[in-house]
Amino acid sequence: MVFSKRPFIDLLQTIQYCLVRFIIWFIRSAPYRPSLILFRSLCILAWLLDPFHRKTTDIQMKSTLDKSYKPFLSLKVFMNHGDILVDTIRYAYMDDKGIRDMVSIEGGEHLDNALKQNKGIMISTSHIGNWEILSHIPRILGIQFCVMANKRRNPYLEAIVDDIRSRSGATILPPKGKALMLIRQLKKGAVIGMVIDQRGKRSDRLFCNMFGLPAPTNPAPAFIAIKGDALVLPVYAIKIQGRYIIRFSKPVDASSFGRGKKGIQALSDYMQSWVESVVRLYPDQWSWLNCRWTKRSEMRSILRAGMDFDKFVLSQTDSQQLDR
Repeated sequence: MVFSKRPFIDLLQTIQYCLVRFIIWFIRSAPYRPSLILFRSLCILAWLLDPFHRKTTDIQMKSTLDKSYKPFLSLKVFMNHGDILVDTIRYAYMDDKGIRDMVSIEGGEHLDNALKQNKGIMISTSHIGNWEILSHIPRILGIQFCVMANKRRNPYLEAIVDDIRSRSGATILPPKGKALMLIRQLKKGAVIGMVIDQRGKRSDRLFCNMFGLPAPTNPAPAFIAIKGDALVLPVYAIKIQGRYIIRFSKPVDASSFGRGKKGIQALSDYMQSWVESVVRLYPDQWSWLNCRWTKRSEMRSILRAGMDFDKFVLSQTDSQQLDR
């Protein structure tokens, strides 16, 4: 007799769906401050009960921030995720005027200059502040742009996420054939959005200097920008005193970095350098919980064996050169 796991999976997915629906209902219904305090408190509890992500955050911050690192800075990182959850849901259900009243724009002239050049634009950002707020740019500034979104295995959760994303005004593209689809959009003069501080697959990733250490980096954003002959427009949404500030940086022409592997490396280096510059300004609002310089399994080994984090990260480039 073969036991099927499907009923258990269906039950688990249904529980997840009900829980997420309850969270959304609560955040929409409760006053803002109490809901924010509640979810920040839950994040403090997670900081206490989740040693892996707490230690991952601490070891990466200690290694890269040097004197800027302070005790309990990782606690602020965890608490920021409470803000991300609450604000992402509340902003999705605000009307256009309400969301515009809660957001300030800085560096808008950089966006205007980019739009005047009649080229495709890649709005690039990182996991800093609340990157989900940027999806509301169509509602805030009246500019249409598209983003790529991965699908979740739980169809019930996927329906909820689709509903929230549809409220932003951005066009959501399916993940299948994503690189070619985004390149085509850029060549048509469209505006796309991409998160650039991800590790990528081991088979095609490259290494960029971040905080003095080689960070495995997904080459796709640079590849797409160069192939699409796009302008790269860095932007981030940071929370200061209860309000979000969307800051645009000066756009750069992807073609100016060259073509082929050298161009992709050069543009990727530029992108990660920009990410580092922003993280140094707001270290408590970057998602240090993610393993940026290693795989999760490697981080577990580092923590379990008490290995030197810097030496392990530096050895990655040596091993990749041997593989080649």
